[in-house]
Amino acid sequence: MAIQIRRSSRGVKETSRWEWLFILPLLVGITLVFIAPSFEAIAKSFTRWDPGYDSPFVGLENYQDALTDPSFRTIIFNQFYFLLAVPLWTFLPLFFAAVLRKGVSRPAIFRSILFFPSIVSAAVMGLLFVQILAPLGPLNEALRAIGLDSLTRGWLVDSSTVKPVIVAVIAWATLGTGVVIFSAALSAAPPDLFEAAELDGAGFWAQFRYVIIPTLKPTIQVWAAILFITVFVSMFPWIYTLTRGGPGDSSGTLDFRIYESALVFGNFGIAAAQMVIMLVIVVVLGVVGALGGQGWQRRRNR
Repeated sequence: MAIQIRRSSRGVKETSRWEWLFILPLLVGITLVFIAPSFEAIAKSFTRWDPGYDSPFVGLENYQDALTDPSFRTIIFNQFYFLLAVPLWTFLPLFFAAVLRKGVSRPAIFRSILFFPSIVSAAVMGLLFVQILAPLGPLNEALRAIGLDSLTRGWLVDSSTVKPVIVAVIAWATLGTGVVIFSAALSAAPPDLFEAAELDGAGFWAQFRYVIIPTLKPTIQVWAAILFITVFVSMFPWIYTLTRGGPGDSSGTLDFRIYESALVFGNFGIAAAQMVIMLVIVVVLGVVGALGGQGWQRRRNR
């Protein structure tokens, strides 16, 4: 028996070594591409960074300049506005996946159609929507054609509409990927759960609330986390192509402002400080969300 245990232990150790061998290239890549540059940016955020030249230490001056800039505070507000759209971006594909599960014949065709925007880059889709939403674009022309002239807008140049329009555009662009993810999760869910719900007389919304959401909770959390990260680090192509942060700063985001500070205005130290501020916000919100989710789960399990 002792010999068998030692062999088992040796096999576990060998398996562990092989796992690390496969993981190591990924860890090296993450370190070189993300972690090392982040630490360098943190260090440079305390200097008047001038790449290739002396960068004198300035302490917290860059942070003070960033946090006292009224336009930067507006951008922080915009960031939280887009963050509030994460539940919408999460719910829509979950709803469509639930509808396609049983309410539509040949659902694979509809999934393919919905997934199409996901294979086109955000920059290309942004340029397309610039044309569609232009003052003389197809959307306004269609509204005029049906007598709804009062609803026409400069959708991307009006500060009252620009953020909701961006939220709607990203909801459409991310819908297909979410539908595919949730459809795959639904196909792996135990069919007995849905059969039992139907026998109990549960309709679509009852199944959606009491069967689909609890069953797909881990997938929902992963998709919401992806969208959460997207709000902070992947808004740039949309903002750059759709609005360039305008009108004014009413649609600017942190990643776009970091680009402007560094590559448009040449304030690399301030850009580094803004990156650190963004990193702190992401970490704090991530920790708060994780702790809040754990607390809610504990209360639910009591």
